[in-house]
Amino acid sequence: MKVQKHIEYLIVIAAFLAITSAVWANSYMGEYKGTYHPDGKNTMQASAQVIAEGDDVYYRIVIKAIPNEENQDGANIEIYGNRHGSTVYIGDRSGGYHWAGQIQNGRLSVRSGYGQHFELDKFVRKSPTEGLKPPRDAIVLLPFKDGVKPDTGSWTNSQWKRLNNGAMQVNKGDNDTKEQFGDIEHFHLEFKLPLEPNNRGQGRANSGVYFAGQFEVQVLDSFGLVHTSGDCAGLYNVARARVNACLPPETWQTYDVKFRAPRLNADGSIKENARITVELNGITVQKDVEIPYSGNRWKGKSEATGPIHLQDHSHPIQYRNIWLVKDK
Repeated sequence: MKVQKHIEYLIVIAAFLAITSAVWANSYMGEYKGTYHPDGKNTMQASAQVIAEGDDVYYRIVIKAIPNEENQDGANIEIYGNRHGSTVYIGDRSGGYHWAGQIQNGRLSVRSGYGQHFELDKFVRKSPTEGLKPPRDAIVLLPFKDGVKPDTGSWTNSQWKRLNNGAMQVNKGDNDTKEQFGDIEHFHLEFKLPLEPNNRGQGRANSGVYFAGQFEVQVLDSFGLVHTSGDCAGLYNVARARVNACLPPETWQTYDVKFRAPRLNADGSIKENARITVELNGITVQKDVEIPYSGNRWKGKSEATGPIHLQDHSHPIQYRNIWLVKDK
């Protein structure tokens, strides 16, 4: 009996540690803003991104200070911290100096050996188009109501999970709309990426949204990265996002897209390439970009259409509130 009791206690403790570890990780990762004090006289506005990069205890911290006027230096440092208990302790070198500080209770404070210091507080940024309601003439592909499992009848893969928060979650293969689409005036989609701190690059919450069944806008946890054309909102090997507008994982993010399908010759070959404009979290990151294409997907057809395609890349990504308005 005593052995059984000890086992039960160990199970409870392990569960508690797992839960608190996740809470701590989520509470530190994210965006911060405040001030930079380069000396005893001046202050500058500053911001930081804190990115979890392993075992819920290891964090990369990118801090930037904005100069107050032209011909004045700001500051850009990248440092690392480790969590012990309820505090992330920072001790690292950047920009020629040693920095020391901590993150605790939503406050990031770090100071160099020469006295410069940052004082920043965590804040939560939301996309201005989160929860955007479809207009009357919209085709609703995934209706959203918080607390209600969504109707997935517009989609071909019935294995994707219908969640009580109003989203559907990637599961057992890709997913296509049953209807085919060409030109789209406004496409809206919301996505939530899981925190995968031990993964890197294309292994970190990967999926994708394809237009006309062919042209992908990447979905990836690219928060805090120097991004490439393979990162979130990128067009593979064509164009990276103009700015990295990603929010932290476990936050609802939005795509708002205008898509012009390819124009075809009489034999179905490409006459004019597709073009796309993408807003990520309300910020234009691709503006009327031409997407080259050399395949024969529409051979023998008069119009380049295809499904909206959502990719399964073996990550539990959630989608909700998907709708579109066809171009008139």
